[in-house]
Amino acid sequence: MAEFDGLDELLSGSLKRIAQPGDSAGVADTIRARVAAGDTGTPAPSSSGPGFGSGLASWLPWVGLIVVGAIVGSALGISGAAGHPVLHQTSANSAILIGLNVAGRSCPDGPVVAELPPGSRVLALARSEDGASVQVRNPADTRTEVWIPVSKLETDSGQPAISALPIGTACPVVDVPVPAVVTPVTPVTPVTPSKPKPKDTTAPSVGKPTADVQNCHTTISVTASDNVGVTSVTITWSGPSNNGSGSMTRVGGHWEYTTSGFHDTLNNTFTVTAHDAAGNSSPTNSVVAQTQCLI
Repeated sequence: MAEFDGLDELLSGSLKRIAQPGDSAGVADTIRARVAAGDTGTPAPSSSGPGFGSGLASWLPWVGLIVVGAIVGSALGISGAAGHPVLHQTSANSAILIGLNVAGRSCPDGPVVAELPPGSRVLALARSEDGASVQVRNPADTRTEVWIPVSKLETDSGQPAISALPIGTACPVVDVPVPAVVTPVTPVTPVTPSKPKPKDTTAPSVGKPTADVQNCHTTISVTASDNVGVTSVTITWSGPSNNGSGSMTRVGGHWEYTTSGFHDTLNNTFTVTAHDAAGNSSPTNSVVAQTQCLI
């Protein structure tokens, strides 16, 4: 309506001269400056309703509405619309993704949590310590940030260099305990000491030897026994001109020894002794034979 044309022009001019969009203080300062200059707006027809009077009182309700709207707009600018907060950053970099799909990670070396399509415009917020990765706001969910390789970004003209971004938080270090190596213990079977075998103290026995006198040689034969076993039988002989000793040979079930070279016909005594493995010796037993050699 025509009666509000002056108010519309006043409000439009004030909003155009606001220092910052959404800044309620800028709106209020603009209005106060107009009032101080004597601009009271276009008089409106009297009305019993608020905001429709003459002079300053006629548009003071509108001023209040503008201030409230500016405050609400400022608050929305800070908190974000529809529950999507806009985080303020000390330094940021506007860039566009290039190449194929880019894997977004939870931290510079962390697991992949998102896939960013090429051509997406993102806001770079931080860089890794080695400068190889950059943290960007996920264009699919502006409430979250992901890490992508720096090589996948093409910075917009006039934006700060990636190296000017603050260093972000590195991936957490997870200490994985190294399991202790348990060496299996082989059970040791206890060894029961064996009882020592009783010492063999039983001496062998030897029978009465016999002499088989032939021309120029004599064969002495004897039997011997022991509780364990006879290991050897020794023989000695003595006479007027013949003395000596030797070991008898086992032949079947008896022991034998054959002499030779006795060049006399005198009596010679042959004595035998049996022995076992424990070192026991039998009592001796003897035979007397008359040896002869006719040649």
